[in-house]
Amino acid sequence: MSAPSRPTLTERRADELRMTIALAARELFLADGSTSATVERICEKVGIAPRTFHRHFPVKEDVVMPLFREFGSLSVQILQQSDPTGDPVDTLVEAFTTEVTKSGEAEIDRKFMALIIDDPQYRLRWLDWGQDLTDPITEFLDHRVDLGTEPFVRTLPAQLVIEVCRQAYIHWVQDADITTLESVIRAGMQMIVRAMPPAPCAT
Repeated sequence: MSAPSRPTLTERRADELRMTIALAARELFLADGSTSATVERICEKVGIAPRTFHRHFPVKEDVVMPLFREFGSLSVQILQQSDPTGDPVDTLVEAFTTEVTKSGEAEIDRKFMALIIDDPQYRLRWLDWGQDLTDPITEFLDHRVDLGTEPFVRTLPAQLVIEVCRQAYIHWVQDADITTLESVIRAGMQMIVRAMPPAPCAT
């Protein structure tokens, strides 16, 4: 399998602009205590025209997706760099909680997630989060447990990992205790990993 091509300078700049817009929207949402900030206000904060905004985000609600994708990218990095002999549950918990617990902004992140979850359109974006993580999570698990050979069945554990994370963060918003986030994700990951046979030993 060939290595993925590196993004071009234009693509990197576009990604950087999308993240800048997303962070500006996040700041306005938190300041307002709602997701009602208009596209025009977000654009004014960033210093861009509305047509530039819509070139990157067809609808306003898509503005949060760069934040979710960045979280997913950081999680994948932890999975890919993990010790293959380590406990997969520990690694999964670290991958999907470290960015929040070590950022020093856990309460700010929780308040932002509360705004997202309370708005039906933004909540849909969160519930759609993680679909592009199926392959890297499957690859991570494949070296540690026996996923079998049937393509659909092989990806089911990764889908369950993603769903555990989605629901754990929704629970955290309501519970407000960061230790609960870790414990709920750990409980979910243990259920998934322990339900699968260990990877067959190489001969």
